[in-house]
Amino acid sequence: MTDNRRPAHRLEGSSLKGKVAVVTGASRGIGAAIAEALAEEGCRLVLAARSVDRLEEVAAYLTRRHGNAVLTIPTDIGDESQARNLIERAADQFGAVDILVNNAGVGIYGAVDELRLDDLRHVFEVNFFGPMAAMQEAVRVMRQNGGGTIVNVSSIVGKFPQPLGGGYTATKFALQGASGAARAELKRDNIDVVLICPGLTDTEFSEHSRISVPGAEHRQGERHSLGQGIEPERVGRRTVTAIKRGEREVYITLFDRALVWTAVHLPALFHWALIYVTRYRRRLFEAEAEDSSSQ
Repeated sequence: MTDNRRPAHRLEGSSLKGKVAVVTGASRGIGAAIAEALAEEGCRLVLAARSVDRLEEVAAYLTRRHGNAVLTIPTDIGDESQARNLIERAADQFGAVDILVNNAGVGIYGAVDELRLDDLRHVFEVNFFGPMAAMQEAVRVMRQNGGGTIVNVSSIVGKFPQPLGGGYTATKFALQGASGAARAELKRDNIDVVLICPGLTDTEFSEHSRISVPGAEHRQGERHSLGQGIEPERVGRRTVTAIKRGEREVYITLFDRALVWTAVHLPALFHWALIYVTRYRRRLFEAEAEDSSSQ
C-alpha cells in the first residue's frame, strides 16, 4: 500500500521561521511571553484571548518589534465552537497551523466540599474541554500538512494535589492524561504533544481565579498566590526550546522538578506537607478577609 501522506513535518532541531503558531490566552502573562518567544523565532502568529484591547496591544507590540505577521482572533476558549473556529480561521488565513499552544486557563479557589459546581464546570470548560476542541481541530489541519506540534500548558499541580485548589488541580490532571494519550496516538502523524508544567509564575493568574467559597464572593480579583514566582518570559523561552527539541514534559525550574519528585517518591511526607500548607492557606485567606472587612 502506498503512503500518500506528505513527508514528515518535524519542527525538532529546525528553524521555526515562517511557521504558523496559534497561542491562546495570549493577552497577558505566560501566553504573551510564549507569543513573543515564538515571534523572535520568526513565526507567523495567531493570538487569541477574550480581552480584545490587551490582545491588540500585544499584537501591535510584536509587529512593531519583530515585524511578524500577526492575526488576532478574540476567543472565549471555554466555548467549543469558538475554540474550533479559532483553528479554522488560522488555517484559512495562513494555509496551515504548525504549532498550537493551549495556554488559556483560569483558576478556582476553594475547598472541595465547598466548590460551587457551576464554577467548577466553567473552569473545566476553559482548562480542559476548550483545549481539547482546539487540539482536535488542529490535528485535522496538521495531518493535512504532514505534522506539527501541540503544546498544552499545564502546571506542576497537575502532578499532585493543591490544597484549596482541588478544582483547578483536577482540570490539569485531566489535561495531562489526555496529553499523554495523544502523544502516543499522534506519533504516526508526525505530531508532537509537548506538556509544559510551570510552577508559581509572576502573572495576574490568581487575581483572575474564581473564588468559590460561600460568603467570600467579594474577594474576587484579589491576589492569593503564595509568593511572586518566576518571570513569564522564562516560561516562554523554555517552551520554544521544548518545541524545537520535541520534548514530552517540561519543568521550568529545578525546584519544580524536585517538588514533583517528592510527591511521587515520598507520598507520605508530601501528604503531611499538604496538611500544613492547607492550614497556612486557610489562615492567610481568613486574615486577609478580616483586614479587608475592617477597612
